[in-house]
Amino acid sequence: MTTFTIRRLTPADLAAYRALRDEGLVRDSDAFRISVADDDALGEQAWRDRLARDFVVGVERGGQLVGIGGFARLPGEKASHKGLIWGMYVHPDARGAGVADLIMTTLLDFARSCVRQVQLTVAADNPRAVAFYERHGFIGYGVEPASIRRDRPEGSVYADEALMWRLV
Repeated sequence: MTTFTIRRLTPADLAAYRALRDEGLVRDSDAFRISVADDDALGEQAWRDRLARDFVVGVERGGQLVGIGGFARLPGEKASHKGLIWGMYVHPDARGAGVADLIMTTLLDFARSCVRQVQLTVAADNPRAVAFYERHGFIGYGVEPASIRRDRPEGSVYADEALMWRLV
């Protein structure tokens, strides 16, 4: 039986976190609206700050990071009742073993302590991800047309992004 552990990541985990995130951005690039170049442009200190500020979790198997996901509370007096689920990725070797469910359950449990509702965005042409979020109680409330540009050798193509939310 495979044993997974989940824990909050800190700035000390930056190298392992970015390695897995970068892998996801390359391996499953169509699933993200962010590229490795976008992440790199933020700079190392911004990523350290984000890991210190946001609630970012990692799932490990045998000391190896195999899944990640984050939660951020929206800033401002009129928006601080909302949070954002972001950056979900599970390595293909760990898919189907409950890792994504463990991440989402942990993020939602934390969100209950500080917000009323959470939202996320997902590539609308990713039915597996949409179904996963729906299984966790998220409801679609809109679609942003042509939100994600995907550059291909034959030219750019555009994908819609589904907007989803739920009460916690």
